[in-house]
Amino acid sequence: MPYSSSVSADPAPPRTSASPALSTLVYRSRAVAPQSFEDLQQITRTAQARNHREAVTGVLLHDDSSFFQWLEGPAAGVERIMQSIRDDPRHTDLDVLDQRPSSARRFDGWDMKLAARGTASARWNGEVLEPPPEIVEDLRRRPAAAPGLLVKLVPLPAEPAAGDSPLAASLAGPALSRSTASVLKSVILEAVIPRLLNGHGLPAADAEHPRVNPRAPELAELLVASDQAASLDLIRELRGHDGDARRLYAPLFEPAARSLGDLWGDDLCSEFDVALGLCRLQTAVRLLGVDAPRTVFRGVQPNVLVAPVPGEPHQLVGALDTEWLWNAGWAPQFEFPADDRALADLVSATWIDVLDLSLSAAFRRAESLPRLARSIAHARRASRNPALVVVVGGRAFVEAGAASPNVGADFASRTSRNVDRLMLQGMEMHRAARPDRVGGARR
Repeated sequence: MPYSSSVSADPAPPRTSASPALSTLVYRSRAVAPQSFEDLQQITRTAQARNHREAVTGVLLHDDSSFFQWLEGPAAGVERIMQSIRDDPRHTDLDVLDQRPSSARRFDGWDMKLAARGTASARWNGEVLEPPPEIVEDLRRRPAAAPGLLVKLVPLPAEPAAGDSPLAASLAGPALSRSTASVLKSVILEAVIPRLLNGHGLPAADAEHPRVNPRAPELAELLVASDQAASLDLIRELRGHDGDARRLYAPLFEPAARSLGDLWGDDLCSEFDVALGLCRLQTAVRLLGVDAPRTVFRGVQPNVLVAPVPGEPHQLVGALDTEWLWNAGWAPQFEFPADDRALADLVSATWIDVLDLSLSAAFRRAESLPRLARSIAHARRASRNPALVVVVGGRAFVEAGAASPNVGADFASRTSRNVDRLMLQGMEMHRAARPDRVGGARR
């Protein structure tokens, strides 16, 4: 508990949520005496003042005699606060559950909020919130899981109602954005640009900028943690009951993969950790997709070959594309060619309508683009299909502005969501080049 009453009038240092010096610490302790509502209120207000001075944010959860607290901010500030907490005689059995560098805040704007049951929150002017009973129960059963449970206290942005326009969703309330600028950006990206592109006959799928779930960085950190149950619990929670895991591709899985790359870039994990996290995410996607409803494909199925570009060890993009196509009723072939010769053998062994090649979902790797261009050129020369459609994907095509013509592809996919639409559009564009071959079958 943040018991120290030393408060300085010095102005708070500026906060930078993306600062590499951020540190996160989660602990639990036990009060030596029962805490009244007035006691809890005094603890909270003292903590708010001290944390504001140190640019530290977080939450304190009280349950009977147990306290769980999340502190985040500059490492020196967090350590000074923790030292005062350790020295306070009003609590005991302090146990640090997690302490690590962090790439972003989880409780930005919360100098300190108290989560406690039955605390007459209306009298506290927003200083306290009522924790969901399931979180309290989980903390009682699994106190070591507190790092993954406390972050659930942050409210998620409200989902737009069915049929709502992007404009209505953007204006639904402050939970969707922190400023007018972000609202305008959302409207432009999600409504204006797609309509302009559609009006000019350009693919709307390339203009999709799905809203990123704010818990994607949390998922990335859980994927490289030792407790894998926490990452699966988070995915299942966000999926919901009887939900389709595919709806999490663009807002959660893909940005979580990019967050893994960011953790590596900030020296918070190793490249092996990134590869392991991607494998764990891929496994979770596969497990959750087992019971997903499968659409019946109408017409003749295109022959699709999905593969990471030869030499690319990360397979998540290809796995997501394959899962999406499979659930859309397609029957894609997922391969792992060791080199360009092996890829050429695959496209020459049978008729392929679409070749889906991918780079890493976590790393930008601009230096891999020339290698990808060479692989595409080899595949086109070896293909039986002179109108072969080539789709590429990976982080390099999401953020770095790389375009598909730069590597000889027909389309660059920013997300696995609706990748089938890109493929069908590419086949339609090339149909005139091969009139005797329509929809994957010879006339």
